[in-house]
Amino acid sequence: MSIPLLTPPPSGEEAIPFPELVDRAREALPDDFPEDPSMVLIALDVDGTLLRSDGASPEVQRSFHDLVDAGASVVIASGRGVNAVRPVFEYVGSDQGWAVCSNGAVTARWDPAVRGGVEVVAQRCFDPTVAIDTLLEAVPGILLGVEELTGYFISEPFPSGELIEQHWVTPVDQLRGRMTPKLVGRAPWIDRDDFDGIVHGLGLGERHELAVGWTSWVDIGPGGCTKATGLESLTEQLGLPHAGTVAIGDGTNDVPMLRWAAHGVAMGGASLEVRAEADAVTGAVEHDGAAAVMRAILER
Repeated sequence: MSIPLLTPPPSGEEAIPFPELVDRAREALPDDFPEDPSMVLIALDVDGTLLRSDGASPEVQRSFHDLVDAGASVVIASGRGVNAVRPVFEYVGSDQGWAVCSNGAVTARWDPAVRGGVEVVAQRCFDPTVAIDTLLEAVPGILLGVEELTGYFISEPFPSGELIEQHWVTPVDQLRGRMTPKLVGRAPWIDRDDFDGIVHGLGLGERHELAVGWTSWVDIGPGGCTKATGLESLTEQLGLPHAGTVAIGDGTNDVPMLRWAAHGVAMGGASLEVRAEADAVTGAVEHDGAAAVMRAILER
């Protein structure tokens, strides 16, 4: 099953034999990393990390399940909202587990025994009015989306395939003041790097968290709320040691959790900016780099 537009294109990285990637990942683990998998929490970004364009590879699925079976806490950590994370569990062949969604603003637990299969255990929202007006002034015509647990209220239709959740076109006036865990802005007519420069020059980062993706798309969330803060709270809730935390990602929204984790790993397809924030670099998603780290933890 393809996942068009959500997952970055292949990195172009030269193929690396999987056993070699596992050996590299094992050698990079900290000396004090727990040998008991039940003391490990591994946070996995989704697009460009866990999923490639055709979903989760067989190696990723095997490693994911083997870690869970060994007692590790395997956590999905994504910019996606709850309903867009739901199919991620389907891709890895699971119906239960933890997820930090919306770049840390929402923490949810998937469990077939609860109503709807998912329980939201924590959520932090903000008023997007100032951010909406600032974006509209700087980028006239920008497409806006205000996230809710069930989907998005959007100002205009987004490019086909970019919103896999339910969404409803709504006048901008009705987006203002609507409390949300995440506001998104999309300007498909602007170069990604130009867009990044525009957004980060608006001063929004003084009161909000900003992350520009691999296209001219920006996620805006509550100030001080990142994947790292969501994972820190979950680690404390589960009673796990920080020494056993691992984070794997490839995007700018992954930088906070790469810095936070005892062992932060950048994907081979990550930019130099993201790689510089990691303790180690694994293979690209098309070469099962995340699976290699999971396998290394299992074989430690």
